[in-house]
Amino acid sequence: MHGQNFINFIKNIILLQLLLIVIIAGVGIDFTIINKVKLEGLPQAAIRIRPGVAINLLALNSVALAGHNNKAEHWLAEFKREMPENLMVANLQVPVSRGQQVTRPMTHKSLADINLPFGQDKNKLETKYYQSLEDYQVVLYCTHSAETYIPDSGKARCDGERGLVNSVAAVIGTQLQLAGMQADFIDTIHDYPDYDKSYTNSRETVKKTLDSKKRLLALFDIHRDSIPGKESADTINVRGKKAARILIIVGTDERKEHPHWQDNLAFAKKLYHKGEEMYPGLMKGVRTKSGTYNQEFFDHALLLEVGSDYNSFAEAKYAGELFAHILLEVLEEEVLR
Repeated sequence: MHGQNFINFIKNIILLQLLLIVIIAGVGIDFTIINKVKLEGLPQAAIRIRPGVAINLLALNSVALAGHNNKAEHWLAEFKREMPENLMVANLQVPVSRGQQVTRPMTHKSLADINLPFGQDKNKLETKYYQSLEDYQVVLYCTHSAETYIPDSGKARCDGERGLVNSVAAVIGTQLQLAGMQADFIDTIHDYPDYDKSYTNSRETVKKTLDSKKRLLALFDIHRDSIPGKESADTINVRGKKAARILIIVGTDERKEHPHWQDNLAFAKKLYHKGEEMYPGLMKGVRTKSGTYNQEFFDHALLLEVGSDYNSFAEAKYAGELFAHILLEVLEEEVLR
């Protein structure tokens, strides 16, 4: 009799957790099925959601019950960082062929929406928590918001909409957040309705960012390259997966005053050399150009070309994840020196 009561108690605890998942995620569960299923068969028979989603929701729920504070945020970051990939994976839903994007605010609640590369598999990447960078900020934006990737969108640009390059920028920011940094992706469309005013429009974004961010370490304008006449894309293999290659663009003072361009160039070289150390071949190089690209306002401002228009989104996304790891190492070295 006591044994049966104990089993009923355990069942009630599990049902309570399932109810909380239903409330948080809107997951439909048939409780008439649960009553007919033995306790040991409950997860497979009664819950029609992936194990990783369930674990992520339970983690968020535990933090919510404990109260939102810095310790809870740190615990959640550590929890996510240490979970194997097969317990965390969820797909970023990207409408293909039309190039339409919905970019969500980058909060911890949206981290599970991105297919992360962390895990224990020998072909997977690992990250660490960068406690030294917790109080610092990185901001990303896209001057050419319509840029996208032809294999997924069917075209190189989707004017008036957010192309897949925005999702790459968001992925970089999310990786930084998972590692402990404050990161924001500003998803303002800058290149529509007048493409020729793209940099004029993004200049306002840069100025507002610098006014509002007091501990900004780096500012990135995320693009994808396009080489006339070339209908193939460069990739490298990292841990069994293809990644697009990344080119860093540094504006000079050839056309107008640009007091920070040498500082930006030095920062770009650090990223390039760290990239060669961590993921040889990922960084295509550092190229200087006569335009300033709104880099004249900050001494750690760079333009990144993440792949080309013929790379797939998966290749560009993975390159963004890898770049985030490179950036974290460089920024930590700068903060701790």
